[in-house]
Amino acid sequence: MNYTEFVKARKHYLGASDAPIIMGVSPWRTPYQLWEDKLGLAEDQKDNYAMKRGRELEPLARDAYTMYTGNIVEPKQVFHPKIKYMMANLDGITDDHSVAVEIKCPGEEDHKLAKEGLVPEKYIPQLQHQLAVIGINQLHYFSYRDGDIALVEVGRDEGYIKNLCLEERKFWTCVENLTPPTLTDKDFEERTDSAWATASADWAKVQAELEELKEREKQYREALIHLANNHNVKGNGVKLQRIVRKGTVDYKAIPALKEVDLEQYRKEPVESWRLSSC
Repeated sequence: MNYTEFVKARKHYLGASDAPIIMGVSPWRTPYQLWEDKLGLAEDQKDNYAMKRGRELEPLARDAYTMYTGNIVEPKQVFHPKIKYMMANLDGITDDHSVAVEIKCPGEEDHKLAKEGLVPEKYIPQLQHQLAVIGINQLHYFSYRDGDIALVEVGRDEGYIKNLCLEERKFWTCVENLTPPTLTDKDFEERTDSAWATASADWAKVQAELEELKEREKQYREALIHLANNHNVKGNGVKLQRIVRKGTVDYKAIPALKEVDLEQYRKEPVESWRLSSC
C-alpha cells in the first residue's frame, strides 16, 4: 500500500493515531476536527516538518530496531478481528504477529523520556489501540533520534483498552449518525449570519487602522529614543524613561525543582478572549 492509499484508508476506519485524539491527549487535533476529517468536511491535513521527517527516517529507525533486537519486522495494516472500524497501520510487525513495534523519531524531550523508560502520555492511547487490534500482550516503543536509540516495552492494559474501546465506539457512532462530538476549547463554531458578518467586518476595518497607527507610533517612538541619547527626557507633555527589569527565572534550570511537579502550585485559570484574523 502506497502512502496515498494509506491516507485514504484511514478515513474509513479508526486507526491507532486517532486514539490519542479521541482520548483527549493529542496536542495537535480535537475529536471534532477528527470527525470532520472522517466525513470529508475538512481539507486534507498537510504534512508538517515533523511528519515528513518521521516518515523519511522510519526505514533507518526500523533497521536500527532490527539490529538492536534481532526482530525482523515490516510495516503492515491490520484490522481488529471483531470491531469492524478498528484498524492499525503498524510501523513493524513480525511474520507470526508475535512482536510489533511503534517507531518514533521524536524531539529531544520525548526521546529523553524514552531513555528513562517512559512513553509520552500523548502516545499511550495509540499503543494500547495497537495492542487491542493485534491481540498481543506487549509491543515495543522504539525512539530513534540522531542515531541514538531507546526501547520501551509496553504491556497490554485491559482496563485502559476497555475504556478506549468505549470512547472509540461513542466517536464512531457520531461519525455514523453525522452528529458532531462535543466541542472543546480548541474548536471553533462556524458563523455565517448577518450579525456576525457585520460585526466582524467592522472589527477587521478598525484592526487594520490600528495596525497602521501602531506602525506610525513605533516610528515616532524610535525617533524619540534616538533623540534622548540614552538619557531620561521629558518635554512638551511627553516623558521618556529608560527602565531595566530583572530577567525571568528559568525554573527548569533549578536542580532542586527538577523532580517537583509545578502544576500542583498553579493558580486557578483566568478566562480571556483572543481576537484575530483567520
